[in-house]
Amino acid sequence: MATAVTTGSSVSERLEALGIMSPVDPDAENKWKAAPRIDSIAGKCGGFLANKKANAEVLLKDVKDIMQERYGLGEGIMIDKYIYSRPASEEIIESLATDCDFVVTAIAD
Repeated sequence: MATAVTTGSSVSERLEALGIMSPVDPDAENKWKAAPRIDSIAGKCGGFLANKKANAEVLLKDVKDIMQERYGLGEGIMIDKYIYSRPASEEIIESLATDCDFVVTAIAD
């Protein structure tokens, strides 16, 4: 027996009727919150997290340099994840959270 999908149905209802599961973790919003915005990066410490790919560190170094030249960024801490396909280790995340006012990350090949 087929389920009718109407244009008035919600997206989740239409996906469910078609047997398609959402790839979005419903608990993700509860786990991770965006940090509050800072008013200025002048004099702040920025973390720059690369993914071990060839150009990520190059890209982030250029971003850091531009932020220092144009916006007065104070210290810039450059760090690489151990494995590009895995999340950063708890040690790296804790270090960045403790030492930095904000973090910029990049994926670059």
